[in-house]
Amino acid sequence: MIKDNLITQQIESYIEYKRSLGYKIKIEAAELRRFADFTRSIDYIGSLTSDLAMKWASLDAKYSRLYMARRLETVHTFAKYISAFDSDAQIPQLGVFGKCHLRTKPYIYTDEEISMLIAEAGKLFSPDGIRAYTVSTAIGLMRSTGLRVSELTLLRIENVNLAEGFLVVDSSKFKKNRIVPLHPTVTTRLMNYRDFIAEKLGQRDKQAYFFVTSYGRIFNTRAFESAFQLIRPFLFANVGQSKKKRCRLYDMRHTFACDTVKRWLESGIDVNQNLYLLSTYLGHAKPEDTYWYLSATPELLSISCKRYETAFAPGCSTGGEAH
Repeated sequence: MIKDNLITQQIESYIEYKRSLGYKIKIEAAELRRFADFTRSIDYIGSLTSDLAMKWASLDAKYSRLYMARRLETVHTFAKYISAFDSDAQIPQLGVFGKCHLRTKPYIYTDEEISMLIAEAGKLFSPDGIRAYTVSTAIGLMRSTGLRVSELTLLRIENVNLAEGFLVVDSSKFKKNRIVPLHPTVTTRLMNYRDFIAEKLGQRDKQAYFFVTSYGRIFNTRAFESAFQLIRPFLFANVGQSKKKRCRLYDMRHTFACDTVKRWLESGIDVNQNLYLLSTYLGHAKPEDTYWYLSATPELLSISCKRYETAFAPGCSTGGEAH
C-alpha cells in the first residue's frame, strides 16, 4: 500500500517542495515515481539505501550507461533532500556509471541556412496557408530572439505587445516572467502574421495562443518539431552537409547566443561585463548557465586570434631567445 511505503511518501513530499520553488520537474518527478513503484513492487517499506538506488538504476540490462547514470543522479538528488529529515536514508554515490550529462554539440546556423529553412517552411502542406506561415514565422522569431521552443509555442496574444515591440514570456523555467524586446523588423513580421491569422480566423480572445496551425488548432512543441523534421533534409541537400550531422530547433537558441557575442566582439563591447544582459534576455538564472550555449565557432575563434595578435604581437621579439 502507498500509505505504508515510506519512500513513496517522501518522494511526493520532495516533488511538492520542488514545485513550490517554481521547478516543473516533469521528467524528474516521473522517474522518482517509477522508483517508488519499484520499491512497492518488492514490498520494501524502509528508508532509502544506496543498494536499493543502484539496483533500480541498473534494473534492465538493456539500459544504456548514460540512462543508468541519469537514473542514479535523480535518486541522488532526492536522497540529499530527504537525508535532512530521515537519518537512516543513505545518499548513493555518483559516478558509478560514469558521467550523467553529455553536452550535445550544437549546430550553429548561418544566416543563409536560416533563410533556406524559412523559405522551405513556407512550402509545407497547409490547406488554409496557416501552418506554412506559422512555421516560417516561428523559425524567424526563434532565430531573432533565442526563445525556447516551449516559450514560443505558449505565447498568448496578450503576451505579444507589437505596439511597443516586446514579448512577455510568462512560461519560462522557474516560472519567472521576463520581457523580450524585439527588433523593428521582427515586430513588422509579427504584425503581418497577426493580420494574416485575423483574416483567416477572425477576431480572437487575448487569452488565445498567438501561434496556431491549420484551422486554428494549437501549435504546440510537437507540431513545431514535426514540421521541422520535414524541412531539415532540405538544408542538408542544398548546403552539402553530411546527413549524419543533426541540427535541432533548439540549436537556434545556441546560434542566437553565439552571434550576439560575435557582434559584441566586432563592436568592441566588453563581453565579460555585458554577459549578464544576454543571460537575462535568454531567461537564465545566472550567467554561468549562458556559457552552456556558447561554442567556439570559426568566426569567434578568428576574432579572438586577431585580438590576441593585436594585444601581444607588437611586444613579441623576432628571432630572439625565448624566455
